[in-house]
Amino acid sequence: MRKIHLLLILGFFSQTIYSQVKTTDELYKTAQKLDSLIFDVGFNKCDLSHYKSIVSDDLEFYHDKGGITSGEKAFTASIKNNICGGPNKVRRDLVPNSMKVYPLYKNNILYAFVQEGEHEFYKFSNGKWVKGSRARFTILWILDDKQWKMKRVLSFDHHL
Repeated sequence: MRKIHLLLILGFFSQTIYSQVKTTDELYKTAQKLDSLIFDVGFNKCDLSHYKSIVSDDLEFYHDKGGITSGEKAFTASIKNNICGGPNKVRRDLVPNSMKVYPLYKNNILYAFVQEGEHEFYKFSNGKWVKGSRARFTILWILDDKQWKMKRVLSFDHHL
């Protein structure tokens, strides 16, 4: 009986360990590219021209400090007005080695993936970048007409 329990426990943990894709996997590289488009290009460089093509019209963005943002238009406007247009420029950096990617399948066909990780935020003050908060995030990406779209976002656990 003990051996059966041990095998069940090991089976559960091995399933958990192998459910995320490797950093060399094509899906992981896709997640890196999409993360860069949302944050490095959009958030950090304020080039929002591509958001319409990678942000779902019915996006739901839940933030533990800022509340809920619904829809691509509201999300893009929020970045444009608060991050890019505000007096206090903010930069977001993905914490190295924190990103994990979990594929979602239906009938063995990839339809979505979950991206999770940690990110740090910096404020530009007195001519230099000053470290601000660190937070965790989870993003659900959906394959919509052969195009990846950011559909649901959780940004939480913001702390200094």
